[in-house]
Amino acid sequence: MVFSVLLALALDRGSQQPLVKPLPEAEPQASTAAPYWLDQQDHTGPARGYAPFLGSDFTYPVYRNAKGYGAVGDGRKDDVAALQNAINDDPNSKTHNRYQNEVSTRPALVFVPGGTYMIKRTLDIRLNTILVGDPNDMPVIKASPGFQGEVLIQGHDFATPNGAAGTTNFLTAIKNIMIDTTDINKDKKATALGWGIAQACHLTNIKIVMPDFSSGHTGIDINQGSTIAVSDIAIEGGFIGINNNNQQVLFKDISFKRCTTALLQSGGWTAVVQGATIESCSKGVEIPSGGSVASLVILDSTLINSGSMVKFRDSSHDNGDRNQQIILENIDIAGPNPVAIGDDESVKLSNRKHVDTWIWGNVNPGTYQTGKTLTTQPPPSLLSNGRFFTMRQPTYQKYTKDQVVNVKAVRGHGVKGDGKSDDAPSLNAILAQNAADGKVSYFPYGVYIVKSTLFVPPGTRIVGEAWSVISGIGSTFGNKNNPNPVVMVGKPGQTGVAQIQDMRFTVADITPGAIILQVNMAGSKPGDVGFWNTHVTVGGMADSNVNVACGSPNTAACLAAFAMVHLTSSSSAYIENMWGWTADHSLERGGFQNIATGRGLLVEATKGTWLIGTGFEHNTLYAYNLHNAQNVYAGLQQTETAYWQGEGSQQNAPSPWNANPKYGDPNYSWCAKDSQACRMGLAQNIDGGSDLYLYGSAFWTFFHGETQARYGSPESWCVGKICITNQARVTGNPKNLYWYGVNTKSADVMVLDGKDNPSRFNHPGGWPPGGVIAAYLTFSKA
Repeated sequence: MVFSVLLALALDRGSQQPLVKPLPEAEPQASTAAPYWLDQQDHTGPARGYAPFLGSDFTYPVYRNAKGYGAVGDGRKDDVAALQNAINDDPNSKTHNRYQNEVSTRPALVFVPGGTYMIKRTLDIRLNTILVGDPNDMPVIKASPGFQGEVLIQGHDFATPNGAAGTTNFLTAIKNIMIDTTDINKDKKATALGWGIAQACHLTNIKIVMPDFSSGHTGIDINQGSTIAVSDIAIEGGFIGINNNNQQVLFKDISFKRCTTALLQSGGWTAVVQGATIESCSKGVEIPSGGSVASLVILDSTLINSGSMVKFRDSSHDNGDRNQQIILENIDIAGPNPVAIGDDESVKLSNRKHVDTWIWGNVNPGTYQTGKTLTTQPPPSLLSNGRFFTMRQPTYQKYTKDQVVNVKAVRGHGVKGDGKSDDAPSLNAILAQNAADGKVSYFPYGVYIVKSTLFVPPGTRIVGEAWSVISGIGSTFGNKNNPNPVVMVGKPGQTGVAQIQDMRFTVADITPGAIILQVNMAGSKPGDVGFWNTHVTVGGMADSNVNVACGSPNTAACLAAFAMVHLTSSSSAYIENMWGWTADHSLERGGFQNIATGRGLLVEATKGTWLIGTGFEHNTLYAYNLHNAQNVYAGLQQTETAYWQGEGSQQNAPSPWNANPKYGDPNYSWCAKDSQACRMGLAQNIDGGSDLYLYGSAFWTFFHGETQARYGSPESWCVGKICITNQARVTGNPKNLYWYGVNTKSADVMVLDGKDNPSRFNHPGGWPPGGVIAAYLTFSKA
């Protein structure tokens, strides 16, 4: 039965043959599986990871092996104290503990070798921590029969200065770990993983095992926060697989087996479920009748021998906000139950083997539809086996130690990573050699200053340690009329492999001519050029002078960067879980952050682009600009308007920048000169292009004109009122634009398109005062 379902899935999207074979990791053919190369690096000598913003503390350990702190992993000894010590250790601080850790200055990568680590109480993760298991021998963290507490692993760090708020829990990750609750009474309330966290956090390659027929166990409890991507997780057993109350999130490639309820969407505002497999579960995805979620997309997913795929409340007759709008696309079913039911058990979509596209909610142009069926046919270039292409973050687990090069350990190239020295010449030489030799470039933690462009050539694979930092500074990046990339991936026309993970790219000072990341190259197949859990930031952290130099309410004094990311017309890239953050507040050691980064993500690519859980915040002209882009898939886009813009601001978009037609900038000519609500940065600007497939947009406006005099003042809050005139814009008559799950907050016009201009007034729902459009089809073939 399972094989037949998967075969049908591979042949669907118009009954075509499989379009792309499943993509393996780009790894060498040979090598034994163990030991894992990461643990064999130099973690104690001169080439180790180094945290340069701890003053005179030169011995702080970034890398920690849990067994070096006394963990045994024999399944009998209580290892919780040793594991907690490995996470907390800060030997030279006053407290000797990373409890109440700063966000970016004391990173830690805790490696957990294979074994079964029994714990009797909660293990607390700290900010700026990656917990990494051995992918060759996945470790198990297992609750003891007498476990005390409710949560096995708590990813929400309540020890932060604003610990109660999950929206400020940044830079936390868990990879290659199994969590086991089977020794806890199946009817006792227990949670394998608490994950009420924010952006720049990730889960990948996690397995959770709970007792079958449980009435109390939850796999992952996302009870608050603002994360954007949760990827590649297998959940077995339990009462609830995932409970989600996050602002917005994309769940990618999650499998649920034998859960009572696979996914309980208990709150939040929008979610995308992509590539899920729900097997032998009593319920698929359930939204409680009072649930706040405005739109839910379930995409490229399979339901096997389970209850209905989705249960929701019909809001079609509601006065005011109409939430719980549903989009199903490319769903395969093996079993007898209805595909969709109401909270009163009424059938909304009867049983069938396959669903192409089914909409329950606002359709534009049009009205609220109660079960509209249509066809969505993406181009072959975006698909693999009939689904949008996805790829698991590479582990390179088949590599041996000699196939990985520590960039700080190369003779003749004195790479420092000390936040002061110019590492660009040495790093460019090392990356070129490693690409030619087919080796992984390992960046131990550090702040690697580059005063000229860091070039990433074809053949490159980069792995960071707890978000190693590349930071641009200097005259190369000083001219806003002639911008240059800080990190440039390939040259126009080049093809090959360039894969980057667990890094952070930024600028060390005000650099108006810096394009922080530019991608020019394409791969020979999807995923060859890829970014996983790699982020772009401007200000807000101790490693940049922008953190202390941009307090003026007039942002003309802080043109901090030209653009965050530019995917040029010759590029083709896969990006999973990328946060582009222009700081709205200082995370440590800084003051007011009135920063004018020009642009967020500019996509001009035409060959195939995959954006899997991305967010860009607080930029001047736009968060996203799809300018003549073609063949783009985006699953969950999250934005926030710059807090300093709008009524009360000293600068009105495009100021303090000039609209540059060379980069497809919107010029705001549709706004009156003095209309501050209109002259706020667009969440998304779509200008021309074709074959654009967008799912789940979370476009938020929280503040307007917030500077020193108004910081924290209610007059700058967008609570219960409209603050921005146009949240998004479509122009240039794009072809085949399919946009599902558009959600806005505090906006009047949701999409300025010169045709219908759908507004919040006609599409109320979501985050108040919010708007929701289940399907925006004005420029589609539907």
